[in-house]
Amino acid sequence: MPRRAPAVERSIAVLNLLAQHPGERYTLSEIARDLSLNKATLHAILWALSEAGYLVRDPEEKSYALGPALVAVGNAALSSFSAVEVARPHMDALAEELDLDVIASTVIHGEIVIVARAGTPRPFGIVLQPGQRLPLIPPLGGVFVAWSGPDEIEPWIGKLGRISEDTRKRFRRAIAAVKERGYSVGLEGDAQLLQALRGDRGQTLEEAVKGLRREEYALIEIDRKATYRLNHVGSPVFGPDGRVALGLFLIGFQGPVPGRDVERQAEQLMKASSAVTAAIHGRDPR
Repeated sequence: MPRRAPAVERSIAVLNLLAQHPGERYTLSEIARDLSLNKATLHAILWALSEAGYLVRDPEEKSYALGPALVAVGNAALSSFSAVEVARPHMDALAEELDLDVIASTVIHGEIVIVARAGTPRPFGIVLQPGQRLPLIPPLGGVFVAWSGPDEIEPWIGKLGRISEDTRKRFRRAIAAVKERGYSVGLEGDAQLLQALRGDRGQTLEEAVKGLRREEYALIEIDRKATYRLNHVGSPVFGPDGRVALGLFLIGFQGPVPGRDVERQAEQLMKASSAVTAAIHGRDPR
């Protein structure tokens, strides 16, 4: 196994932190605090990343933001990930037709990474932009594990640590429901998760997810006569190997949504994800 390179790991951590808050600037002290890094070591990393164009430094505020060199890197990465390019027109059409935001994400090294977005973010809405990362911790990520076997589902649930058997059974039921109907439904959850998704620096996303009242998030059964405050509706895009290559998600819901509308919007989302699956020669295991 190759030896770890601490400087590389710290540089990646800096870029990931700034990517989670696009449009914001962080000072050296703020980055050092959030990543628990030594300021002297961090100063050298920030200088090197700025010199390469991966970061830009505001000399007056002495703060840092993502730099222009990452645009070329991102474009090159997307050009090699055909599912994203195929999904874009479908995402644009859904965003316009449903008046919602649509995001595409995938799993990379155990994290959910946002790779594309369609629609216009609303004031006080959820801030999710390409490059942002979310922890693959229940209840997040159900779409990515629902079509897997117990060898992947159980470790996903296990990331919660010590939980009751009733909680473990509920997550198994939630995953079974996603697989049976073909899409996931996440409820608005509690205020802490929303604040983290909206870019509040008060706590990290991982802290918010771990503190989430999970029994109030993953919707198992949909009552067509009830109304729901939704966080997302998500559907999988399958790759040629039959595994989930991409997740498409509707977000940006305004106010309560009737259950019958949840089903209608989910049907439109699934049609789009199925079209992308077919276009990339994916194999739908269903």
